[in-house]
Amino acid sequence: MLFLIVGGVLLAAVVAGYMFWRVGLYLVPEDSVAVTIDQHGFFSRLLPAGRQRLHPFERVELILSTRTQLASGQTADVTTRDAAGVVIHWSGPFRLQPAHITEAHSQRLRSLPNAERIITRQVDILLRRLVGQIPLRGLFLPSTRRRLEHQLNLLLAENLRPLGIDWLGISLQTIDLPREIVQALNKARAIETLDEAIRRLDPTTRQIVQGAYRLDELIHWDSYLPGLSRLAMRQAAISQ
Repeated sequence: MLFLIVGGVLLAAVVAGYMFWRVGLYLVPEDSVAVTIDQHGFFSRLLPAGRQRLHPFERVELILSTRTQLASGQTADVTTRDAAGVVIHWSGPFRLQPAHITEAHSQRLRSLPNAERIITRQVDILLRRLVGQIPLRGLFLPSTRRRLEHQLNLLLAENLRPLGIDWLGISLQTIDLPREIVQALNKARAIETLDEAIRRLDPTTRQIVQGAYRLDELIHWDSYLPGLSRLAMRQAAISQ
């Protein structure tokens, strides 16, 4: 009987010592939040910055910085209302706020280290949806761009908050025109420069240069067509 009592006391002391050993202090860095899990690997709680005491069998799984960070990227092949494809460069600040997560805690908390990837996907989806309602010319009007940025900010803030991300505002940096339009603009500038140079020549030389230019147009007429028209002509020639 005495042996059982002593054994029980020793066992209780061992268990108590083990639990005391498992309960420890943890220092969470400044401007950070610690994510803890229980002994089964499930989300337990969030610990703010400072010295925190862990519960028995609790351990820190993630340390998330709550400082302001910058996300940036580019969305390619965004189609406008008039079927022009553009590339839009964007950037914007954000902060991680894990306390805003109200469901699917474990999954969403573990995805927060990849917050920039989440933001990029959301921006891509929203840009394609909103720019599809705007003509190409409108993208270069300041009022239209401000309205587009305002709509993007509202939708991004609404979509990202449940994921534990505070969105602070997007800025559309540059918009790259389609290659065909850039080529047409470059050709127009080249022709304008050539015309200006021809005007400065004496009448006889000007007449010779203009004649040679018209001859080149007659011989290589297809190269003076826009890119899409030239492609259509070649396809028609092949089909014949």
